[in-house]
Amino acid sequence: MITGIRRYLSNVVNTTGRSAIRGMACVGESVVRPELAEDLNPLTVPPSTFAMRVPGKQRRYYSTPPREEKKEKKGKTRRKVTILDIMKKHQNKEPITMITCYDYPTSTIIDDVGVDLVLVGDSAGMVVHGHESTVPVSVDDIISHCRAVRRGSKRSFVIADMPFGSFEVDIKEAVHNALRMVKEGGADAVKLEGGVRMAKTAEAIVQAGVLVMGHVGLTPQTSAAMGGFRVQGKSAAAAQTLLEDAKSLQEAGCFSVVIEGVPPEVSSYLTTNLSIPTIGIGAGKDTSGQVLVLHDMIGLNPGRTPKFCKKYADVSALIKEAIQGYTDDVRSGSFPTPEYCYKMPEGELEKMKLILNLSATTKSASSGAPAPTYDKRKARHIGSDMKKIAVIGGGAMGSFIGGCLARQGSSKVWMVSDWSDHVNHISMNGLRLDSFEGGSSSVINTIRATSNVSEVLAEDGHMDMVIILVKSPNTVFAAERAAQLIHPDHGHILTLQNGVGNRESILSVIDSPDRVIQGVTAHGALLMGTGHVQHTGMGTTTLALPASSLAVQQAVGNIARILTLAGIDTSLGECAAMDSVVWGKLIINAGINPLSALFRVKNGVLAENAMCRELLAKTVMEAAEVADSKGIKLPFSNPIEMALKVAKNTGSNQSSMLCDVLRGVQTEIDAINGAVVREGLGLGVNVSTNENLVEMVNSNHRLMFA
Repeated sequence: MITGIRRYLSNVVNTTGRSAIRGMACVGESVVRPELAEDLNPLTVPPSTFAMRVPGKQRRYYSTPPREEKKEKKGKTRRKVTILDIMKKHQNKEPITMITCYDYPTSTIIDDVGVDLVLVGDSAGMVVHGHESTVPVSVDDIISHCRAVRRGSKRSFVIADMPFGSFEVDIKEAVHNALRMVKEGGADAVKLEGGVRMAKTAEAIVQAGVLVMGHVGLTPQTSAAMGGFRVQGKSAAAAQTLLEDAKSLQEAGCFSVVIEGVPPEVSSYLTTNLSIPTIGIGAGKDTSGQVLVLHDMIGLNPGRTPKFCKKYADVSALIKEAIQGYTDDVRSGSFPTPEYCYKMPEGELEKMKLILNLSATTKSASSGAPAPTYDKRKARHIGSDMKKIAVIGGGAMGSFIGGCLARQGSSKVWMVSDWSDHVNHISMNGLRLDSFEGGSSSVINTIRATSNVSEVLAEDGHMDMVIILVKSPNTVFAAERAAQLIHPDHGHILTLQNGVGNRESILSVIDSPDRVIQGVTAHGALLMGTGHVQHTGMGTTTLALPASSLAVQQAVGNIARILTLAGIDTSLGECAAMDSVVWGKLIINAGINPLSALFRVKNGVLAENAMCRELLAKTVMEAAEVADSKGIKLPFSNPIEMALKVAKNTGSNQSSMLCDVLRGVQTEIDAINGAVVREGLGLGVNVSTNENLVEMVNSNHRLMFA
C-alpha cells in the first residue's frame, strides 16, 4: 500500500502545473498582506499577518500558532502541515498532494509518506460502508472516521467532508455541523460541494472561524440531478458557469477548491483565473494539486475503478492471497505452529489441570450431577485418598466443618475437643446440623467425637488429614495433637483459623512446610448448645496452592475437592495471593468481633448503630493502613463498606469473640486486633483504636476471673 501511495505522490509532483498568484494571496478566510506575498516563511510570520477576508465584513484576526514540530525516530523533523504551508506551496508552484482516508492504520501510512492533505471523504459511504452512493453518510459517520484519522495523522492537514443534508437546508445548521467536525472530529478544515448556491453557506462557516474547501464540477452528492456521474463543463457556457461557481467560493473565503470530472482545458482555465489552490480529480494535470480516493488507487474498491484513476497497486489481490493462505493453513492444521504460540512456565500446566479438575468437581457438586472420577493413579501423593480426617476443635466452625465432612460420607471423621459435654452428646446422640437460613436440619451419627487422641489412634490409626479449628491461643497445643494424629509418611494439616500467624505456630511444632496448608473460610456458624450447630453465614473458602512439588499441589487440590463435595465450595489460590485473602478476613474480624464482644450485641447492631459504625470504621481503617504499609492489596476496594456489609449480612449471628466472652473463655483478640497492633507498631502506623480494643477485651476477661 505504501509503495502505491509513494508512486502516486511522485506522479503528482512531476506532472502537476501551477498558475501564477495574482495580487493578494488568499488562504481560506485568511489573506496574506501584499508586502509579504513574495517572501513568506510559515515559521516566522506573526499570527496577526492573517486576517479574515469577506467582502463588506470586518476583518477578524487569529492568534493560534502552528503546532509544535515533532521529530521522527530517525531524527528527521516532521512539522504539522498548516494553512501557511499550503499557501506557500501554492506560491512556489509546488504540487499539492491530497488523498482520502477513513481509518487509523491507513492514516499512519499516509502520514509517514508525507501527503499534504488528507480528506475524510463521504466516499466512505461507498468504499467502506458499501452504499450505492455517498448520500446515506451522516455527520456522525464523518466525525467517527475523522477521529480515527486524526489519531494517526500527526503531520498531514485533515479535511472533513460535509455529507449530503448537513449544510444545504439551513445556514445555522451548516455552521453547527462544521463546528462539530472541527471540535469533535479534530478536523483542520471542512469541504462542501456546490458553487454559487452554497457561497453564502461557505461564507457563514468561514465567519465562524472554520477553514473551508469548496468543490465544483461533478458533485457526487447531487450526481442524481446531473444524470449520474457525468463529466461537467464540456461546453463553453458550462465552463463559464464553473468559473462563476469557483469564484463565488473564493470570494466567500474558501482557501481552496476541488475541481472534479471536467476536461483538462477547463480545469486549467479555472486554475489560471483563481487566486486560491485548485485540487483536481479527473480534471487533468494543470491544477494546483491532485486528489484520489485511496481505495480506487490501491485496488481495494470492489466496484468499477473510474477512468481518471490510475491504479498504483493491487492491494485487493494481496489481501486475497494472504487470507487464502491463512484459511488453507488453518484447514490443513499447519497453523499455528509452535513459533506462534506462548509457553507456560514449567509446572504451571499440571497446576492448571489440577485447578480445572477442581472446578469441574465444584460445578458437578453444586448441580447435583455425579462428580468426575479422580484418577488415583495420578494422585499417588501424600494424603491422596483422605479416607481418615480429624478435626481438632469442637467449637462452632469445627463442629460445622466436621459435620459437613461426615455427612458427605466419603471419609471417616473424628472430632477432637476438650469440651466434654459436647463430645459426650455427639457420641451418644450424634451432631445436629442446621442448614443456612433456616433450611433443613439433620442429625449426623457418623461423626466420632473424643477428647483423647489415643482413642483415635487405637481405633483408626493415623489420619490422612487433620483440620485445626481452635482459637488462636490454643494453636500450639492443637499442633502437638495434630503431630500425634497425622500419618508420619503422608498426610496434611490444614488451618482454617481466624487471625494471622497460625500456620507459623503450627510449623513451630511440625517442621514440614509442604504438609501444613494455609486456608481461609468466610463461612459462619453458631453453637446452639451441646451437640447442636447452625450454619449462619455463606462464604468462600480458599486454600493456598504452594509453589512446590506437583505431588503437594495435587494433595492440596484433593483437599479442596473433598471440602467442595461436602458442600463447602473451595478454590485454590497462589501462596502470594493468600496474604490478601488472610488480611481481608482479618480486617473484617478486627472490625466486627471485638465490638460485638464488648457491647454484647449481634453483628447486625454494629451496622445499625451510629456509634458502633464510627468505631468499626476507625478500627478497620487502621488495619487497612497496616496492610497497605506491608504492600498487601486487599481483595476489596472499600474496607469499611465491606465490614459493614458483612455485619449486615450476618446480622443475626453472634461473633465467635462474643461467644467466647459469654462462655467465659479466652478470646482471639491477640491474634486478630493484636496482630494489627504488632504489625502496625513495627511499621509506624497509628493503631490506637485497635490497641484500646485489645486492652478492653483482655481486661474484661481478667475481671471475669479476678
